[in-house]
Amino acid sequence: MDREIKTALGLAAGIAGLVIAFIFLIRYAVPAILEAHFAGSLITASVVGIAGILALCWAAYLLWRWAAGSLKR
Repeated sequence: MDREIKTALGLAAGIAGLVIAFIFLIRYAVPAILEAHFAGSLITASVVGIAGILALCWAAYLLWRWAAGSLKR
């Protein structure tokens, strides 16, 4: 039972971290790039947004794989 509780707490903390990172990306990082007013700001903001979303998906996959592996033991 102890393993399941640790996995659930780790999963909850991981999901909370992913949500906070997503909010930071969308609310602060991309708008800050768009407000910079340089020639490539739209392209740079798009690349940062897409790369950030892909990084968050990769982190979610690793979190899912860790939780599944932890519960199989």
